[in-house]
Amino acid sequence: MALIKRKIYLIKKSFQLRYALVISVFILLTALLSSSMTYLAVFPYLSEKLANVYPQGRLIALLRNANAKALISTFMIFPFAIWFGIILSHRVAGPWYKLELVLKKLADGDLNHDIYLRKNDELQSLAHLLNDVIRNLRDVAQANVKYAASIDEAIDGINKELGKEPIDAMKIRLMINSAQDIIRDLKESLRRHKLN
Repeated sequence: MALIKRKIYLIKKSFQLRYALVISVFILLTALLSSSMTYLAVFPYLSEKLANVYPQGRLIALLRNANAKALISTFMIFPFAIWFGIILSHRVAGPWYKLELVLKKLADGDLNHDIYLRKNDELQSLAHLLNDVIRNLRDVAQANVKYAASIDEAIDGINKELGKEPIDAMKIRLMINSAQDIIRDLKESLRRHKLN
């Protein structure tokens, strides 16, 4: 199977943006928590040591500057977290989209499509199961087509035999007509499935 290159990353926008937002908030909270812990652990010690080196006003300015840089760098993570969330969510949204497309075709009776996902996509096991279902439906439909053709041949044979022997032809013809009606209905039902 050829490698399929991603062209659109936002396939299921609502789902993917919610997913990206949850990941981003989690990463942002983790960054804020780790920054706060680092600040609480290091800055009092650093402030005490720097108080002996720098004058009070200069030290406060240095600490404010360091605090601002730490806060800005923490929030600079946010766009990357959103991007990461969208890329990661595409591994679910892409297969979800493909599953929907194939299931719509299946619902319309088209049994000629299988589901192909990328190597790193999620929902692989679901895609494999649905492919098994599609193959089974395809096999059943093809078997029914052959079965209906066999019944047609049998009825043709009965019709030929009717011409040879004197039996209750009216009763046999009614039975044959009834069987042909059933076969016609079966064929019509099978035609909804687009088999090659």
